[in-house]
Amino acid sequence: MPLSILVPMILVGLPVVIGLVWWVNKENSHEVMTVVGAKERFGIDFPNLDIEAVVISDDGRSALLKLFDGEGFGLVHRVGQNYLTRLLDENVLHGFETNEKGVAFNLKDFTLKRVVFEDGTGKAHKMFNSNSDRKLI
Repeated sequence: MPLSILVPMILVGLPVVIGLVWWVNKENSHEVMTVVGAKERFGIDFPNLDIEAVVISDDGRSALLKLFDGEGFGLVHRVGQNYLTRLLDENVLHGFETNEKGVAFNLKDFTLKRVVFEDGTGKAHKMFNSNSDRKLI
């Protein structure tokens, strides 16, 4: 193929394809996580764990789940159109920091190193900072 045809095809075709991929994927980027959605998503990866309480972050990208019977905490985090679910225990959690706005988790996972969970209601801070639950981590 002559270069005079190939170069314009690439210069026009590449931005068109990139624009179409961006346009198709941006439609789902405004989906906000719900309590029911977080429970369903966590249940897919951890079907035999019962959930006591769920707190959704202010940005709607994360959910902190308190599990029944002292089984600890779960985390559901949305990355684009995909979800990462983690059971927060000593195998996954490297450390955490709490403040009045929420909790910041440092994970041992290379796909999700740090999650800052901000909750304006303060429910996550109270749920994660209670004395009975703190010993689980």
